[in-house]
Amino acid sequence: MSSDLATPVYLAVIGGGPRALGILERMSASAPLLAGRALVVDVVEPHMPGAGRIWDLTESPLLLMNSRAQDVTIFTDETVRMDGPVVAGPTLAAWAEEIRAGRIAQPTAATDLRAEIDGLRADSFASRRLQALYLEWFTGRVLAALPGTIEVRVHRTLAEGVEDLGAERSATAERATGERATNAEGVGAGSAHAAEGPWRVLLADGGHLEADLLLVTVGHTDARPTPARHALAAFARRHGGAYVPPSAARDVDLSGIAAGQDVIVRGMGLAFVDLLSLLTEGRGGRFEPCPGTGRQGRLRYLASGEEPHVWVGSRRGAPYHSKVADESVPAGPGDLVHLTAQAIAAREDAEGRVRFREDVLPLIDAEIRRAYPPAPPVEKDAELRWLDDPLAWLVADDSWVPRDLLPPCDARRLTRDAVVHHLENDLRSRTGADTHDERALFQVLLRITGALVDLLPADRLHDDSSGDYPAWWHSVFSFVDSGPPPHRLEQLLALERAGVVTFLGPRLRVRTDETTGRFVAEGGTGTRVETSALIDAFLPEQTLGESTNALLRSFVGADASAAPLVRGREAAAAPGRLEIDAGQHMVRPDGTPYATIWAAGPWTSELPLGAFTRPRTNAPVFRRNDALARSILRTAAGLSVSPRPRAAASSVPGTRERPTIAILGPGRIGTALARLAVRRGLDVRIAGRQGPATLRERVPAAHPIAVEQLGTCDVVVLAVPLHVALATDPAALAGAVVIDATNAWGDLDAARLADRSGSTSEIVAEHFAQSAVVKTLNHIGYHDVETHEAGLRHRGAPRALALVGDHADALRRASGVLEALGFEPVVLGALADGRALEPDGDLFTGWATRAELEARLAHRRERATAA
Repeated sequence: MSSDLATPVYLAVIGGGPRALGILERMSASAPLLAGRALVVDVVEPHMPGAGRIWDLTESPLLLMNSRAQDVTIFTDETVRMDGPVVAGPTLAAWAEEIRAGRIAQPTAATDLRAEIDGLRADSFASRRLQALYLEWFTGRVLAALPGTIEVRVHRTLAEGVEDLGAERSATAERATGERATNAEGVGAGSAHAAEGPWRVLLADGGHLEADLLLVTVGHTDARPTPARHALAAFARRHGGAYVPPSAARDVDLSGIAAGQDVIVRGMGLAFVDLLSLLTEGRGGRFEPCPGTGRQGRLRYLASGEEPHVWVGSRRGAPYHSKVADESVPAGPGDLVHLTAQAIAAREDAEGRVRFREDVLPLIDAEIRRAYPPAPPVEKDAELRWLDDPLAWLVADDSWVPRDLLPPCDARRLTRDAVVHHLENDLRSRTGADTHDERALFQVLLRITGALVDLLPADRLHDDSSGDYPAWWHSVFSFVDSGPPPHRLEQLLALERAGVVTFLGPRLRVRTDETTGRFVAEGGTGTRVETSALIDAFLPEQTLGESTNALLRSFVGADASAAPLVRGREAAAAPGRLEIDAGQHMVRPDGTPYATIWAAGPWTSELPLGAFTRPRTNAPVFRRNDALARSILRTAAGLSVSPRPRAAASSVPGTRERPTIAILGPGRIGTALARLAVRRGLDVRIAGRQGPATLRERVPAAHPIAVEQLGTCDVVVLAVPLHVALATDPAALAGAVVIDATNAWGDLDAARLADRSGSTSEIVAEHFAQSAVVKTLNHIGYHDVETHEAGLRHRGAPRALALVGDHADALRRASGVLEALGFEPVVLGALADGRALEPDGDLFTGWATRAELEARLAHRRERATAA
């Protein structure tokens, strides 16, 4: 199909987390496929691009990665079988080493994060917030390396729906010709709808984007409460108890769980490990080595007295297996001989489909037994039960043991001994002197999962396999391979010995008792407890219809008549997930693929892949990202785009006031402010002597502009030395509110102030006479700026910042900016009063909160009165 190379193609990417940035990196690497065509990429992401919602720089340092730093990368390598070129980059561990060596610029001013970087080693389990910083750095690197043919614009909002602007045009054309045209790419020709798109993306701020191509990469979202969750919350409110619903640990509210309170925790996966850390170390408890016990790593817990008493159980009754020591050192066979394309094909029915349990699982079982000699004998009709359910033997015939079979104390002791034995054996086999067999098991499961991505697309499975793949298999894989750091299980054992944790065992069931107003938990071995508090320690269910994300719900909405909203359909083999075809095109309700809409991520029918992975493993996520990126580029290169006003492709302003913040000076304080503003979702522009690529790398998602463009922004922050500010052309800032964050330091500033009276801000205001100047942000250090948001999140006390100015409207707008950044603005007076905020003024330092500032002000007035 011919195309007009002078007309750019617009791609809207909905979701800007790590998966989206991985695909964008692959597009950049294969940009020659555009054949000179310009591509404008509009990324819709309300959170920090690259890190997204899940990876948050402000979350608790107690929340850790479950992979060692040497086993985490977002860069391709030569083992990846793909058509695009390899663009190598450091693992998380190597990135930290490069920063320590000074070969990568320090990406943070936060002293605690820098301390973690300094201490990070190859076998360390980094904090999740450090991973967020790694992803931010990756984002900057990707944006800085973009070729001239690709432009990226970031929109800090949510998408709520997509309209097909060509729907009526297609209908008209079909009525006129009686024929259906082929799609632009030729994919699924004869089955895809004709002349689809362009697409209008409806934004939560009331605006919209127009795009020729669409990529949906929404990550994990919350779920709307189910009726059962509503009932549990209502029960807790009715009886004065507490219920904590499923949530990511970074978002969970544990304030309703009191010290010493008995609390049932349902679930023992990774979310449980995170929550337990927040309820113990997060409340002042600490662990110390417990030597002389015969096992290295054994710990003792020193309680703070603020911990609750945790009663925990789950279906399995055991937490995920510990990570294996030296897991990347080869062990066992390095190939698959049973689970092959030929073996799967031999089991296909006449429609080319297979059943997971009957056809695929025996092949998986054979591979595991080949690699893992300790596997027990095959159980008839129960393949891999020994791997999935290690404590099933505690419950006879997988049924409930009557509560009166054993006295409660005996049932509790039986359960405790079984779970403790399981944990100690797991740690011994996975972290001891000989980990060969466990490494072999770990590695064969990785290879099997990678092979299944290619061998079992959702449409190759019978509908009756939906409960087995990908859901059940991913659960087994995660249980064995995606467990916590070993020391987390040592901590769990220490907490049990300290009486903070009691195990309820497998087959946990929880019910409510209206008579007593208590939650009742019963384990399969006869354990039982009644409490006033319940925590569901797992992530929200990932189903399209119940997602809190309006866009995902719109794809499968019940009102199919609400044209022209774009519709997809749930995959029969993966209920609750959006069906995509082998080329990752979204599938319509009638089963035909869209030619210009692609989708990837946890909400689709692909096997959950994650966004980053272990290096040198031919990672499936990198292979899929590369293929998807090249498909988009080929489609863009050959797309015939109708001429239309390009303004229509830009975000139309919505109803909310969203001021544009410009920062002059990407130095230490300017970069810290820009990063904070971007993380808080503000529209940030940045200007300096560095080129656009350098600015994009230093502050991902901020838009580089020239100094001459500063006046087009609503608020401009002077984050440069005072003498540089006074040498800036005042016409460039004409009409803007100017925040003077400067201080007088050194001889150059002193020379500028010679023979001049008044506060420095009055001098700045005189220079920028066509602007309204407000003095603030000069009395907070760049270290404090970067750590401020984390402190606000975990301690709840906003940092107060003083303002002075002569214009009421400017003070109001500057106060709004400070509030948007998370600070508490306190107006002190006119610019002349700014002397007190200068380095030699008596209000320059010495407070953090409003109460402390007001105390300093009172003391200042008392001294003035006494004088």
